[in-house]
Amino acid sequence: AGRLPGLRVRSAALGLGAGLGFGVVTLAVRLIPHLSPGAIVTDPATYALLLAGGAGFLLLTSALQHGSVTIATAAMVLGETFGPAIVGVVALGDRTRPGLAPLGVAGYGLAVLGALALVRFGEGGAPPDPAPIDHVHPVTVDIR
Repeated sequence: AGRLPGLRVRSAALGLGAGLGFGVVTLAVRLIPHLSPGAIVTDPATYALLLAGGAGFLLLTSALQHGSVTIATAAMVLGETFGPAIVGVVALGDRTRPGLAPLGVAGYGLAVLGALALVRFGEGGAPPDPAPIDHVHPVTVDIR
């Protein structure tokens, strides 16, 4: 199913959407201040977590139905890392250890390049032909 170019793009787009949903989950978990029942029920981040997690799950299953696992998963990895990383640095004050920012940027860049390479080149060859069924014999089991 994932061999046609349109289906590849659709699978990648759905995977990216799923990744963004899962990224919202990671951010929402960080924003819940306390794990007391009252705080969980009244915090909007709890509902963002539930909605984004459900949407991410539905988008990922749809992506897997429309294309290859490799394309959908690689796009999902991009979505679930890029968005939360930007929000973490810009809005939540995430920082690297002193002097390690170039290493963090390089590692992140390599991860993104790897995911992009999987989206572009990761689909394997044709699946092997199924075994012929003319050699299959029924088995009987005597249960007493």
